[in-house]
Amino acid sequence: MKEFTAIHIINFEFKIELFHVDSWVVGHINEKYDPCSEKHSAVYFIRPEVQKELHVIPAVAPARWDTCRIQDSLRSVLDIYHELIHLGLRIWMSSGDIDAVIAVISTRYSIVALKLPTVTPLHSWYDEGQVGGLTQEYTGLIFVSVQGAGHEVPLHRPKHALTLIKYFLSGSSVPSLEEVIIINS
Repeated sequence: MKEFTAIHIINFEFKIELFHVDSWVVGHINEKYDPCSEKHSAVYFIRPEVQKELHVIPAVAPARWDTCRIQDSLRSVLDIYHELIHLGLRIWMSSGDIDAVIAVISTRYSIVALKLPTVTPLHSWYDEGQVGGLTQEYTGLIFVSVQGAGHEVPLHRPKHALTLIKYFLSGSSVPSLEEVIIINS
């Protein structure tokens, strides 16, 4: 029997769990990750404790979890973004820079299609003095890419994902090089 590693981000702490899944393994440090395999997500998100943390209503919880169904992406959600921005909600769009499902360039094209004024030009963001990816701030929206992450950023770069969550919840932008230098001085 093989083990599967899941990482929960609960109360801003990492909780590592091992659980058994048929005859395949995902999540070991030395194992290669197959970005086309979504079986691990289906197993993880159907777990009752995960659905509870995500506030899934049991009466409408799916009997089976599907990820990235192509029919879901055929309609544009750009009008919804405009509505949410108009309401004053903070929105971050993020992409892993090695995402084979939705490439960073697709995310950037979608943002361009929104025709939002640029507040801060594209620049690197940092986590503990290391480049975490790229970011650009627009009126009503912040774009963030995560270096070395695929489609599921928390799976590939859990530390960077946690950093992004902390900055989003604090209402701050991710730190630039200048801010890293000032903090470390």
